[in-house]
Amino acid sequence: MVVAFFGHKDTPSTVKPLLEQTVQRLIEENEEITFLVGTHGAFDLTVQNVLEQAYKKCPQITCHIVLSYIPVDKNSEQCALPTLVPEGIENVPKRFAISFSNNYMVNECDTIVCYITHDWGGAAQFVEKAMKKGSVIINLAEIYKL
Repeated sequence: MVVAFFGHKDTPSTVKPLLEQTVQRLIEENEEITFLVGTHGAFDLTVQNVLEQAYKKCPQITCHIVLSYIPVDKNSEQCALPTLVPEGIENVPKRFAISFSNNYMVNECDTIVCYITHDWGGAAQFVEKAMKKGSVIINLAEIYKL
């Protein structure tokens, strides 16, 4: 199973406990699981933190931070999780790089864990694409009314 994460850049930190529970449940329910997360906004940073903690407890899981830009200095990465650069991104104009990496995650995943409170913006756009593809959508904003 492959799980990707999408959320608004201003996602509140109060969603972290539910995110932790959701990640733990997915790990317990799936013998093999891979997590993909981006690098932009509060939701992605919270997910990275949750996945780092989960990986320490469950090293059998696979986690990747999907980069939108090829790093110049690989030593500058702050997260302990491995990074992944989608094939072909080097040919994409910089202004389309985030969309390219988000499309990569949508195409690779079976399940989306998201925090979507409105139907506009990039996160909502890619969750809608995943929904049309038939991915399972777990919207933490619907579960956790803030």
